[in-house]
Amino acid sequence: MEYLDMLAKLGVGNAHPGGFGETIEQLKKYPIEKGKRVLEVGCGTGRTACFLAEQGCEVTAVDIRPEMVAKAIIRAEKQGVKVDFREGDVCQLPFENESFDVVMVESVTNFAEAQKAVAEYYRVLRPGGKLYDREVIRVKNMSTGVHRALSSFYGVSKIYSMEEWRELLEGSKFDVEFSGIHPFPLTMFEDQVQHPDPVHLSDKQSFMDPRIWQITARYDELVNKYHSYMGYTLMIGSKE
Repeated sequence: MEYLDMLAKLGVGNAHPGGFGETIEQLKKYPIEKGKRVLEVGCGTGRTACFLAEQGCEVTAVDIRPEMVAKAIIRAEKQGVKVDFREGDVCQLPFENESFDVVMVESVTNFAEAQKAVAEYYRVLRPGGKLYDREVIRVKNMSTGVHRALSSFYGVSKIYSMEEWRELLEGSKFDVEFSGIHPFPLTMFEDQVQHPDPVHLSDKQSFMDPRIWQITARYDELVNKYHSYMGYTLMIGSKE
């Protein structure tokens, strides 16, 4: 079992940097108008997608994992909102060019082939559209051993610096700005207390699976040991 498998089994809806509280703050600072066509990629259990739908957006959401899409559909039904959930790969989005006003991403691009994913975001955005992508960043140089430990745990090929993210987005023709460097959170507990998930979507008996607790223990160990190497930022890409 890998890190992403654990998130899927537990139905975690706030695993992205800053948790759901950061999602709320982002949408306060960068509000999306009612009626806008929004695509969320890597939607997981659909918590953000359903929240956007509650705000009056026309939301489509994709995830590569069918079990996540199934949970997201259940969430939408329980919350009484309409979201078009689909199974799909962020590197090959199943949509026509210029289909959306906004692309919303929360710690997904780093888990994909980042350059391909960013090019797809640009392709499906309409002229004048916006990309909001919150990702982990490397804030200081890592030794080979530290980078290997973190990247192998998360299942990513690379942990990018802010400037490397800038190069990726500008390479796909985005005009990009950043929200700044935010400290990597040591725990998601505070976010879970302040913003509890009203829909519980964990697999039956998942809490009895020792592999899950082995992964969560490893997560805590790595974060405590190496959190000073990481932060996160919100990247705002504009398509002219």
